[in-house]
Amino acid sequence: MADGKKVVVVGGGLSGLCCARTLQRAGVEAHIFEASDGVGGRVRTDIVANCRLDRGFQVLFTAYPAVRQELDLKALNLQYFDSGALIFWRGQSYGMADPMKQPSQLVESALSPLITVGDKMRMLRMRREIRKVSLQEISEYPDMSMDDYLREYGFSDKFMNRFIRPFFAGIFLDYGLQTSVRMFGFVWKMLVEGRTAVPEKGMGAIPRQIAKDLPPDSVHLNSPVAELVREGGRVTGIRLENGETVAADAVVVATDAEVAARLTGLRLSTEHRSSTCLYFLVPKPLSGSKSIMLFAEPNAHAEGQAIVNNAAIMSNIAPSYVTKGKCLLSVTVLGDSRLPNEELMRRAKGEIAPHFPKSNADEWQLIQVYRVPWAQYRQPTGIFDRLPPTETETPGLFLGGEITVSSSLDGALASGQRAAAAVLTHLGR
Repeated sequence: MADGKKVVVVGGGLSGLCCARTLQRAGVEAHIFEASDGVGGRVRTDIVANCRLDRGFQVLFTAYPAVRQELDLKALNLQYFDSGALIFWRGQSYGMADPMKQPSQLVESALSPLITVGDKMRMLRMRREIRKVSLQEISEYPDMSMDDYLREYGFSDKFMNRFIRPFFAGIFLDYGLQTSVRMFGFVWKMLVEGRTAVPEKGMGAIPRQIAKDLPPDSVHLNSPVAELVREGGRVTGIRLENGETVAADAVVVATDAEVAARLTGLRLSTEHRSSTCLYFLVPKPLSGSKSIMLFAEPNAHAEGQAIVNNAAIMSNIAPSYVTKGKCLLSVTVLGDSRLPNEELMRRAKGEIAPHFPKSNADEWQLIQVYRVPWAQYRQPTGIFDRLPPTETETPGLFLGGEITVSSSLDGALASGQRAAAAVLTHLGR
């Protein structure tokens, strides 16, 4: 039995929270040590100008397996996006919806001149096929980039550039589509089988829901860890930056790869992708759209002429994000832009405002810019064959965090589950 054992979890993101809760439910004392002033890691929500602002554009896929296991979705009171996207191209907008989920958009999507009939038929065929494939089978796909896979599937350059590239760049932050087809297959299945949403009170409600199940004295904020304590070839605890030492029977490091590599001494891939998110408060609604908006001007992104990849009118999707009557616009720029905020604002307005000629862009108020240097780790071909194991070669040391599963909300939760299971085995449970 593991009664009386103590586990330290480094990092209060989704992985660390899920790991600690699983251990607590199994009767093991678990303590989280988090460097920042709140739980959630990157999944946090701020109140700015009476608006709920997620730290970067983030969504929840309801079909995620770990989400269904770990979260009370009803309590989150999810606010749903419409399926598909609204594509802006050469001064016009075109709806691209999933006809199985939004039958009312069937005619508009079918008649859209932006996408060829052949590409539409291939999309429907790929949709049918992914429903028949298990997650295990997806994880065993012969690996290649999603760009190569989709081209082999037969999709045209027009379709790739007008829809696939900006849509999935919004998910993987990878405009070149070099992400592994295994990750693409997983996300594609999630999109087909579930819905896309945000909690009524913002994405930060997700970690808060998990944290409220933990004893209040088990979550230690503003407690950065300086190093792991090692004795006789084992990890026996942690030392905080304030000099305090905390003994433990097992330590789980559930941080991003850079911090994990520094603490553990393990060689971990620290290649990552970045994003920048701008929030605008607009006096009047821009439109009634509840879809992701894609900006697919021909060659603009490839030639570096455009910065905006996607946007969403969050006040349409989740009215609780903003004061009634106001319009909250989230704008995503791929990469870690070095442009100052004023220039980012000017260029973003210049690219988006012409599509909404009834709105005066001078009245758009920039209320926040989030620069997220480590938004995801890179997931190219071959990455899932060389992920670091949860149980390390050092006794008492375990890895959590998305770096052990996949760079996604599901990966973070699943990594916490795996870490907790490995610790329980180690402790004799």
